Amino acid sequence: MTVTLRRRVDNVVLRWQARLDSEWVDRVLPWLVSAGLFLWLAALALAKARSLDGTVDLAAYTQAAWDIREGHEPIMTVTNGSHVLAQQAAFLFYPMVGVTYLTTIIPGLLLIQAAALALGIVPLWRIGRRLANLRVGAVATLAFVYAVYPTLHNLNLAGFDPAVVALPALLAACYFGLTGRWRWFAACCVVVVGARADLALAVAGLGALLAVEGHRRQGLVTVVVALAWTVVAALVVQPAFGHGGFPHLDAFAAFGDTPASALWGMVTHPVEVLSRLVSEQNFNLAVTLFAPVVFLPVLAPRYLLPVIPLQTLYLVADVPTEAVFGKQTIAITAFIFLATAMALHRLGRMGVEKITVDPRLLGALLLAGTVFFVRDAASSPYREPWDWGGQDEVDAVRLRARELIPPEASVRASRSMLQVLAERPVLYQLEQGDRPDPVRAAQDVDVVVLDEREVPVWDAVDRRVFRLGMQTGGFAVVLDDHDIVVFERRGPSR
Repeated sequence: MTVTLRRRVDNVVLRWQARLDSEWVDRVLPWLVSAGLFLWLAALALAKARSLDGTVDLAAYTQAAWDIREGHEPIMTVTNGSHVLAQQAAFLFYPMVGVTYLTTIIPGLLLIQAAALALGIVPLWRIGRRLANLRVGAVATLAFVYAVYPTLHNLNLAGFDPAVVALPALLAACYFGLTGRWRWFAACCVVVVGARADLALAVAGLGALLAVEGHRRQGLVTVVVALAWTVVAALVVQPAFGHGGFPHLDAFAAFGDTPASALWGMVTHPVEVLSRLVSEQNFNLAVTLFAPVVFLPVLAPRYLLPVIPLQTLYLVADVPTEAVFGKQTIAITAFIFLATAMALHRLGRMGVEKITVDPRLLGALLLAGTVFFVRDAASSPYREPWDWGGQDEVDAVRLRARELIPPEASVRASRSMLQVLAERPVLYQLEQGDRPDPVRAAQDVDVVVLDEREVPVWDAVDRRVFRLGMQTGGFAVVLDDHDIVVFERRGPSR
């Protein structure tokens, strides 16, 4: 009886797959799935932003967008005080700001980011159907795993970064390059490097893959142009908009004090490089990236190798953990799903026209994707996302504080206040530390906003010392409610 039931189920599945294996479905279904994913991601991101839980990156890019809209130079004082193009030569940020004229800045940026992440479904579907030659069931499974991929949700809820737009563009570049559609391929590569300069190394790796796959001339041209842009961006463009040097050199300070010396230092100190590569943090990152796809990409290493040089630089760099598990996963995510699709192709068996994959393997993919979404995603049910979007009494005080501060005033504020106060030319993050430092807090600003909940190590004496120090420096308290304290300068700036 069990065998008979299984045969009936298999027959039903095969009949449905036969109906879905059509050009019409391939044209319409991926866009519908992408639209659904967009609504999900956008709702999550907007709800988190409405709860005023935005990150420092969201505040920084909000400030840069506001500067552009107001006709100012986009200097992100929230972070390191550099021009927005000094970070990663993200020229694509300017047209993104243009889109935000249709709405307010923060919702506009978050909607663009959610749309980009969701759009990755479309090229992934094309890769699965036309490159890997998979049946609809296998491609739908791959699309589901993409939709619940923890890294995707972590990027969506990590504030904002223009580099996220590169994810669907990289997937599309893989598809167009491997199918020989060169104009579309070139356009996608321009989007990738326009979103983040160092992703040109991933484009160069893709060019090497194309050369191996039989597109020798086009592949070599891609490699040369991408490497040339990498050098120009690092040595000319970013320093020109920054402070005259490569802005990310501090991440490689252990190997050298210039880009060339840092690169040579990595070559001459392989043991140090290896020790960084195999750190516990990087091991956890590898599990987070590969476990949701059941480590299938390792069965198609050719399609994973293009991103290895760039990812190696990321893993060796000394950067904050949120960057390691966030923006630095954009390129490798695209190649992981490309390699997963090609691995399913290798593991399947040829049917009449398409590759059929064992349902047990697809079931394992569905289970792994679901389990690791619940465990690792920022929107996991354990994070209770259904409660996001509300505002409590403290949030009301934050908004009241914003109304009290003149729009032209220079401000130094606690992290929790940055999103609220981002739309102004001068905004610094208040580095609170273990001990109060009112002199440093008051330096070169008109207003200081302290969220006392962010300094749990301060006792009553520390809080009193900070307040007295601010008053001695010419500041007066204009708001003190629910641990949000606003100090406004009454005397001349120092």
